[in-house]
Amino acid sequence: MQKLPWHLVEAFNRVVEQHGFAKAAKTLNMTPSSVSRLVKSLEQELGVQLLNRTTRAMSLTEAGQRFYHDSASAFEQLRSACERVREQSAVLHGNLRLSASVAFGRTHVVPHLADFLQMHPQLQLDLLITDELLDVVAEGIGLAIRIGRLMDSNLISRKLLDNRRILAASPSYLSRRGTPGTVADLREHDCLVSTVNHDGETWRLFGVDGERVFRPGGRLRANNGDAVQHLAVDGMGICFRSAVSLAEDISKGQLVQVLPDWTGKESGVYAIAPSRPMSPAARALADFLVQRWHSPVSI
Repeated sequence: MQKLPWHLVEAFNRVVEQHGFAKAAKTLNMTPSSVSRLVKSLEQELGVQLLNRTTRAMSLTEAGQRFYHDSASAFEQLRSACERVREQSAVLHGNLRLSASVAFGRTHVVPHLADFLQMHPQLQLDLLITDELLDVVAEGIGLAIRIGRLMDSNLISRKLLDNRRILAASPSYLSRRGTPGTVADLREHDCLVSTVNHDGETWRLFGVDGERVFRPGGRLRANNGDAVQHLAVDGMGICFRSAVSLAEDISKGQLVQVLPDWTGKESGVYAIAPSRPMSPAARALADFLVQRWHSPVSI
């Protein structure tokens, strides 16, 4: 069979969706007889009857039902692809409120925003850098970059990066206090506790031997993840932080991963939006950040 003309398939789908040739003809700006001829041509191309026709009614044959189901899905994918291309080529404008946590925003988001805004000179960006979990809808946030699982099922999420929490400490601390060899050894160490959320008070560690629940103890607590990380770099103790947030300090040798066989659950880095679909600006920024993060020289 030769390549199937898509305009024949479109005519057939419109007839099914509009429940008749007359209504389909109006949406296609054609006459009913022209639409009928297109559907007949499609049936001849396929070698099967798709529609049962009478003077008063029309119904799908079994082959017609299968073909409509498959072709309608294909047309939806094609439509979505066309919309994405149009959005990418369109000029982005207006204001986008962007939220990100302090440490991750500083290392992974802010360094790339100048290039993004240079690409889209008519777009304004309102940046909110905070460890507080802001209400995306109430605060008018168009895109929130968050580490961890999505709690509000009414929001739209898209995973951007794999991630999990890891234990880390500075070389100076480990030289002074020793390197723990087991989870139980952590009880003999200063642990830096983040009080941003409740799970910072309890460290859930997963390894080949299963799960260990550890309540960290130490002299220092902070309600800011970036502060906890700085304290770890300064040799004040062991932190349990997101691997993507610690990546820069580990690559510089300022921190060393501790107990690498024990980590938190895979949590991911997500783009959060208030509704579907994401706005063109939010989608463009999410795509841009993913491209930068996966570039060998981006992080």
